[in-house]
Amino acid sequence: MSHEDRVARFYSHGVERYGTFHDNYLNFGLWDPGVADFRGAAEALLRELGRRVGLDGSSVLLDVACGMGTQDRFFVEEFGCERVCAIDLSPAHIAVAQARHALPQIQFGVGNACRLPFPDQAFSHVVAVEGIVHFDTREAFFAEARRMLRARGRLGVTDFFLPRPARGPLERALLRACRRAWHIPEANVCGIEQYARALERSGFKDVAIQAVSERVIPGYYAEQSRPEIRRELRRIRGPVIGRASTAIDRLMFALYQRGLVGYLIASAVKA
Repeated sequence: MSHEDRVARFYSHGVERYGTFHDNYLNFGLWDPGVADFRGAAEALLRELGRRVGLDGSSVLLDVACGMGTQDRFFVEEFGCERVCAIDLSPAHIAVAQARHALPQIQFGVGNACRLPFPDQAFSHVVAVEGIVHFDTREAFFAEARRMLRARGRLGVTDFFLPRPARGPLERALLRACRRAWHIPEANVCGIEQYARALERSGFKDVAIQAVSERVIPGYYAEQSRPEIRRELRRIRGPVIGRASTAIDRLMFALYQRGLVGYLIASAVKA
């Protein structure tokens, strides 16, 4: 089984039982003061990303790893994007997106972000919300994103990073366990300076990266730790995968507390 097939299977468990849970948003959210619930946090994160890359009524947007498509509806309704092409590895995600979020401006399809099925310079903007950490590799996606973008087109991502190197065998083992459980290629484990250099090597300039870990990870973990949310996730994903997902969240949060997992928002312009 390929890496892409494993990632698609990991995220497809129980999709048919999601219903309207969390309005089908899958991102970690931006949990600033005044944010009351998961949907509000998820949309705050998307709003921040959209503003950073300058989405507006003239934007022709490619959204890779779009999940179940709620974020694409949001981009259209919030920023008035002219057109959105949204792809995801999971056919189950795309089926939900097409059923629940069909708008004339949005086209959904199954696709691999590192081998995009579009002609050169087809988009004014490319975004990737979190799914980028699974791409094999992230830098291969950067090269594809540059190919997709028009002159001075803008790339925006939210992603995970390594705030500091692991120290000692225990931290290395915990980090390796989290990476493998979460299907993250080893090449994608890097710090912010490495991240910026990868974007520049891939043909981007005006790289702006901000670590927002404390505004994202604690709020997400608190939401996922609520007993009613855990029960709902076990109902959706099944008892085995549901409990495994909770265990991965706990491991991720423990690594965050040790300073080994961070969250960033990045933007860049095609050079």
